[in-house]
Amino acid sequence: MMKKYFSFLLSLVVLAMAFTACDEEVKSPSQNPADAFAKKHDTALLLVTFGSTFEVPQKTFDGQKAFFQKEFPNADVYLSYTSRTIINRMQAQGKEFIPPAMWLQSFLKKNYKNVYVQSFHVIPGEEYTLLRDAYVKKEYNKQIEKVEKDLKEGAPRRNPAVLGHPLLFSDQDIQKVAKVLVDDNKEAIQNGEAVAFMGHGNPEENYNYANKKYKMLEEAMQKYAKETYGHGYVYVATVDYPEMLFAYLAGELKAVENQVKDKKIHLQPLMTIVGDHANNDMAGDYEKGEKDEDQSWKWQLENKGWKVEARMKGLGDYQEINAIYLEHLKEAIANGHKE
Repeated sequence: MMKKYFSFLLSLVVLAMAFTACDEEVKSPSQNPADAFAKKHDTALLLVTFGSTFEVPQKTFDGQKAFFQKEFPNADVYLSYTSRTIINRMQAQGKEFIPPAMWLQSFLKKNYKNVYVQSFHVIPGEEYTLLRDAYVKKEYNKQIEKVEKDLKEGAPRRNPAVLGHPLLFSDQDIQKVAKVLVDDNKEAIQNGEAVAFMGHGNPEENYNYANKKYKMLEEAMQKYAKETYGHGYVYVATVDYPEMLFAYLAGELKAVENQVKDKKIHLQPLMTIVGDHANNDMAGDYEKGEKDEDQSWKWQLENKGWKVEARMKGLGDYQEINAIYLEHLKEAIANGHKE
């Protein structure tokens, strides 16, 4: 997959330049496509995820949006992505997609009394930090502060935007998610088979505090699985966190390969949706011309003698997981988190 990787890096640079140009061009409110959406309530709710160009994930996003709309019937609910690359790819395909900054700029113009933002990211890493600092803080709350200073006494005022934390934020979150995922795979675990989850992770060292959530989740799942179902062959690895790449998973499995029943393993994405990483890096078929170490996890494990079953279910497809995101948002609203 190295060829794809270098090709991706090149396209990333080009797309980033395109996005920057586009971002500069849309600063005028008259060019903001978010303005076309009529304000129906006093509250706007923006759900933000990394994003995907795949079709199947759109159903997951629709389900999450419907889940939150039911919980907030008196809010205008919208969805956006933090991935500038994906947004540009969609725009290149003629599919208009509005980035968070433009939604928030439009919310300012429409004078919403309340603006709620919920992150659908898994860890508090790079994408969540971007959402918090570059979008919620810069594009909305700092602008609100400027407007509030100029308002006359007694004039209606707007509240700063609140931001709900990502999925694996607290120790309690990790315990809850561990239980959901292990319980959902209890048949395989009870049977003595292995289960491995593919997370994303961040390659930069300054996000190690966020990456450590993966190890904490793995340990929590192993403990709960062993205590509840008799076996603890449950693992987490990532595509970007250097300390928990496929080599980490391979090493962990090597130690138990003679204990796991039928040397069988179930692979599942530890991501909001079943997108590119799940379909290609996790469960993809053999790619001619690529090195063995660049093939999918499925192929590499099969090459090591494992019987592999890919489970194509994203975190956003679990109502219990969406309920955790909902708890985070309600907590932010109650506490007035001013991110």
